Amino acid sequence: MKNKQAFTLIELLVVVLIIGILAAIALPQYQRAVEKSRMIEAIANVRAIVRAQQLYFLANGRYALINEMDSLSVEIPGSLDQTQGYRIRTNHFIYSCGGNEEGWLAIAYRRTGTETDVNYTPYRLEVLETEPDRIRCTIISYELITPTQKKLCQQFNNTGSL
Repeated sequence: MKNKQAFTLIELLVVVLIIGILAAIALPQYQRAVEKSRMIEAIANVRAIVRAQQLYFLANGRYALINEMDSLSVEIPGSLDQTQGYRIRTNHFIYSCGGNEEGWLAIAYRRTGTETDVNYTPYRLEVLETEPDRIRCTIISYELITPTQKKLCQQFNNTGSL
């Protein structure tokens, strides 16, 4: 008789079950890490826009308006969108400035999919003129925001860091 070596069906099911449990634990952590890195990049870009706004204010006596976004000395890799005022679009955010007209210095709308309209955004990061050193995370759509995004937004507002 030949000695056949093989896995039993139960052994294979146990292995598949273990892999499934590990994936169920790892996937939310991965999604959180990805969203956190995107948010950190957006925070850095918003701070750069605020610094550029402050330089613009020193030179002109007022903050740049939304249609003057291209005159700010800020480098954010993305495409300039002039359809709804001057905005810089990246894969994950839409950046803009508001100046005295809007009441905020810089804003970053989180994009969903390929939509450019801010109505398709779950949250935004903003810096108000009255508090130029504080970035706020505001939830816009409770329908579009994921639990991970919501937790990160709330954590950032509570602690000021991620």
